[in-house]
Amino acid sequence: MPTKEQKKDYEKQIRNKKYKTLIKNQFKKLFTYLKDNGTNKEELKKMVSETQKMLDKAANKNIIHWKKAARKKSRLHKNLNKLEEQKETSEKIQ
Repeated sequence: MPTKEQKKDYEKQIRNKKYKTLIKNQFKKLFTYLKDNGTNKEELKKMVSETQKMLDKAANKNIIHWKKAARKKSRLHKNLNKLEEQKETSEKIQ
């Protein structure tokens, strides 16, 4: 029979897993949008802000470390800038 601490740990594990999968799915959704038809800048800004919001919430609830959240946001913006540069150079060539 599980103890009280084990039950709490299990509940916490489920809650943490929920947030981690939400973050992972949000990143997948964002990058598939960019690869398919990332032309609408308003929609892209909305998706990026949602992703940042999820990361900040998870960091505030100690689900992920705050430095990990900062690293993910930094890499997200780095990748977005790289993709924008590639699109601009491809437009200039054509």
